[in-house]
Amino acid sequence: MRFERSEGLTPSERVLANLCDNSFLKLWTYPNLYRNVAKELTDLLVVCGNDVIIFSDKSCGYPNSGDPALDWSRWYRRSISKSVHQIDQAERWLRNNPDRVYLDARCTKPLPITLPPPEKMRIHRVCIALGAAERALADTGRQGLAIKPLVLNDAEPFTIGRTEPSREWVHVFDEESLAVVLRELSTITDFVHYLSSKTAMCESGHFIFAESELDILGYYLWHNRTCPTVDHAFRLEANLWQKLESDLAFLRGREENEISYFWDRLIEYLTNHYLGETLEAGNDLEVGEYERLARIMAGETRFFRRILAKAILERAERARRNAIGTLLPSGQSDVIYVLFIGRGDQGGDHASYRAARAAELKSRCIAAKAVRPDVRYVIGIALDALGVKGRSEDFILIDTQDWTLEQIEKAEELRQLAGHFIDGRTILNRVHEQEYPT
Repeated sequence: MRFERSEGLTPSERVLANLCDNSFLKLWTYPNLYRNVAKELTDLLVVCGNDVIIFSDKSCGYPNSGDPALDWSRWYRRSISKSVHQIDQAERWLRNNPDRVYLDARCTKPLPITLPPPEKMRIHRVCIALGAAERALADTGRQGLAIKPLVLNDAEPFTIGRTEPSREWVHVFDEESLAVVLRELSTITDFVHYLSSKTAMCESGHFIFAESELDILGYYLWHNRTCPTVDHAFRLEANLWQKLESDLAFLRGREENEISYFWDRLIEYLTNHYLGETLEAGNDLEVGEYERLARIMAGETRFFRRILAKAILERAERARRNAIGTLLPSGQSDVIYVLFIGRGDQGGDHASYRAARAAELKSRCIAAKAVRPDVRYVIGIALDALGVKGRSEDFILIDTQDWTLEQIEKAEELRQLAGHFIDGRTILNRVHEQEYPT
């Protein structure tokens, strides 16, 4: 293996690492990083492009002194205050010492992913505070922690607001909210967008109260993945999440998303071969070179992964009869995918078949730039039809940022000569996909 990372040192850290692996994928998820020998940096770090998510995990037993206010203050200090302090320290270190982050306590194995430069780094702060659920239910009738932006630190029991000394908003997840949020927002893009939208709402000066993190999640999803604010003080309706989970369209959307995990598995399959150095070609790539390809694919939202997975699997079924080449859209404005699915080697020499398939894919990727000169990244994916024996896969990333007009003109010449994506010889399929089918 190119590198080995921790899987979490405590039971709660292992749960967090597993949830983040499933949502954000392993190449971008790093539990238990260190800044100096035996000096832990943070419990878990997610790094993907310019987005950096700092997780601090604290699982503390809730006191029972007989004084409810004192019990809350003590638990808050041990769990949330300590997490905020750890996150602030980690953020300063990442900005000032991005080349001194390590996978091991002896600081011999550097973080394999390059951190973004400080001026481009978007930090998202997440505290995992476990241990108060049972007491919260007994004292308030609700299992989760309420959110009230005007509250400072531990001023109100079982309520989260601003967390000094941190100057930035810290998102606090508890037993009730952690697994649900990571399940429903199970891509880096979806999760980061939620955190940013929630932060903007909490800092607007108008939002004053929600009974739980899950009600904010319900509000966000119900309003087409936004947290709209109004020009006066407002509070969220209670039990929004429960109402959303009883909505048939929402439940159908969740079912429809099952196919989207094909895209996740494709990324993880390729990454595992790269990390294990078992690729047919590409094992000589530096981690940063490989990571850029995988990161673009991981940048798709869950909804767009559904669209891509449906398109690929439908074509993989039809490719049993004839090879299929197609352009596929991306949810990212500067990306386009080129898919080519062959019929398999038909019992012949697989190496020759694969070489011809790879050449066809590269030709189509170049031609795709002529079709979409506005995009920067062209990603080519070559697969085999469903059910064939001896399957293989090829991936290509072309960054066209520095392409000249002459190169684009040559791409157009190739497109015309090879007949790739030519009007009148290409079938245009319009896709209509509802995120939440009615």
